[in-house]
Amino acid sequence: MKRIAIAVGALAALFLVAFGALWVTPSLQDGVMKRVVASRLGDGDRAALLNDGALHIVLCGTGSPMPDLSRANACTAVVAGGHVVIIDTGPRSWSRFAEARIPASAIDAILLTHLHSDHIGDLGEFAVQSWIAGRKTPLEIYGPGAPQEIKPPLDAEGHAYGTEGTVDVVKGFADAYGTDSGFRLVHHGVDFLAPEGARMIGHDIAKMPLETATTVYDKDGLKISAFLVNHHPIEPAFGYRIEYKGRVAVVSGDTKKFENVAYFAKDADLLVHEALSDNMVRLIASGLDGAGNKRLAKMARDTINYHTSPVEAAEIAKEANVRLLVFSHIVPPLPNALARHMFFRGVEAARGAGETMLGYDDLMISLPGGSTAIQTTDLR
Repeated sequence: MKRIAIAVGALAALFLVAFGALWVTPSLQDGVMKRVVASRLGDGDRAALLNDGALHIVLCGTGSPMPDLSRANACTAVVAGGHVVIIDTGPRSWSRFAEARIPASAIDAILLTHLHSDHIGDLGEFAVQSWIAGRKTPLEIYGPGAPQEIKPPLDAEGHAYGTEGTVDVVKGFADAYGTDSGFRLVHHGVDFLAPEGARMIGHDIAKMPLETATTVYDKDGLKISAFLVNHHPIEPAFGYRIEYKGRVAVVSGDTKKFENVAYFAKDADLLVHEALSDNMVRLIASGLDGAGNKRLAKMARDTINYHTSPVEAAEIAKEANVRLLVFSHIVPPLPNALARHMFFRGVEAARGAGETMLGYDDLMISLPGGSTAIQTTDLR
């Protein structure tokens, strides 16, 4: 026992000497840094996902406006056929996407479900960072047109909010980031940053009838169509149906329980559906009432009537005969096992035979073409 103690002590002393030398010797520090960089770069990116014959759905943001350090706001990446299409760009989602090491230069379109801030906040970062990564063509951005159903109060200068559609919002981001782009072009030169890649081009998707979809992306076998969901008074709001080599995935966007989602998710391999626990939100609202914060309590209760509960999402998945249901846009945050258990209350009975899982940031669901397989991978 004494010999073991002496050996452990000697090893500890050697470690302290080595660490002390590293701490005070710049050349040793640089050597360690070089090895770390080489190791990280050796891991490479995940470019192989672009052309492996599968449809990959990557959740790069599964949270909501409620603060949650474990989840970025709404973002889903579609990877297939040599392309990357991003659905929604909520705050902090660019960092999550970057962590997944999927080539950002392959992003050639962004689709917005609606224009709430938690779905568009990182739009500028996706545009600039994918350009820096090597994108040479303008970034095409599709989303809803100007709202037609709302008439909010005017501000002190007579300005009416809610009059802008995707074209206007994208122009605002382009204006805000224009100076940044100019600085980078002058600093690095046009041989390294293509001026056309700095452009963002917005497109308004016209509101369509129920049970009708509008194709917004169709390249190299990857087809994505927009359909109406019900996020009233946010109108129009869209979900997206994604098709590639016989596989189908559907992203609900923000919506209350709505038959049109079940219609477009019919027999889909995957449904990524938003989920808000109405019971848990009511408990939070009651707590706010007790703390004297009636204003936030009222606003918390307001969120219930334009979102879908986990049980309702399970009912949609069962009706549509969806093989895998993944919850995203999680409300409220679920910091522990008990909270997750409460969130899933009643889901199993409502879902029936299908599979259900709780989404998380950098979860990838892969649907190989010409197959029935569904694979899940943690990209963190």
